[in-house]
Amino acid sequence: MDDEKIKNIISGYIKKPADDINAQTIIDRSAVANSILLHRMYASLQKDGIVIDNYLDIKTYGSLLQRLTGKREPHVTSVSQLAASDYDEDNAANTSATVGIDIEDIALMPQVNDFREDAFYTMNFSSSEIAYCILQSNPLASFAGLFAAKEAIVKADNAYKNKLFNTIIIEHLPWGKPVHPYFQLSISHSLTAAVGMAISSLPSQNIQKPFNTITVENNTKKFFLLYVLCFIAIVLSAAAIVFCFYYK
Repeated sequence: MDDEKIKNIISGYIKKPADDINAQTIIDRSAVANSILLHRMYASLQKDGIVIDNYLDIKTYGSLLQRLTGKREPHVTSVSQLAASDYDEDNAANTSATVGIDIEDIALMPQVNDFREDAFYTMNFSSSEIAYCILQSNPLASFAGLFAAKEAIVKADNAYKNKLFNTIIIEHLPWGKPVHPYFQLSISHSLTAAVGMAISSLPSQNIQKPFNTITVENNTKKFFLLYVLCFIAIVLSAAAIVFCFYYK
């Protein structure tokens, strides 16, 4: 294990000199100030051969070292690899819901030559998600939208907190609607920001009923507010970015 190499990589993301990083140094999302950057940090480590499983619950540099050296058993959560065929909007529309919303800066998505080979994208997106985004007119915006939706899912259901992002699979119905079992999703983006919103209604492990296209169409109107809120969120985020750029 190359302690110096690890510190040099982390240093660039938490904006702290490598020599000042110690076991108590905070290296979680609060230290990098953005979820995309946190995932990029671990992707950078993986590119250098430093693979860390279940990194989302790591708070300090000391915890990271413990995870690498195997001094304690890493916390493992079950993964959710649920397909659109498991999606049941009828149940989702008729149960109590919690809401998650996330806004991401598209510019933070790394530009790479091959999305299918890059560590950041393979660590955070399934092969089907990568294939979908590559075919869109603006792949980076599409990836940012999916990333925001996954963050929104985590915020709506804490059971997803430590799940690997490439196992929280968001698929698309033939008419373009993003779906994940027992969530209502909405994804929008401007030229600079992507917004994801998720309404959770039931734990994913309770999914049993088959996917029903007609039910989805009949219940879409029940979630019109979801799209209105998402539109408002993206307008506000775009305005905030323009304001910051103009007055900086």
